[in-house]
Amino acid sequence: MITGTDLLQISRARVSMNRADLEVAGVIDRGEAGDKAWSNFGRDMDTFILKLPAQRRGALAAAIQDQAGRPGPSH
Repeated sequence: MITGTDLLQISRARVSMNRADLEVAGVIDRGEAGDKAWSNFGRDMDTFILKLPAQRRGALAAAIQDQAGRPGPSH
């Protein structure tokens, strides 16, 4: 079950990810080949996630989980 705290950590991780994070994770292709995917991610992240193939969706989930585990700036 996802708690409110989990949801907040996931959301923070998603919005703090950059293109390099997605390329390294294998979610989008590197260079020009990934330009459209990066644009789609920035424009509508939820639709981007819904349209990802299962393997890349799993890679994104792992990257978000990794990002959520990193200490972030204090607020």
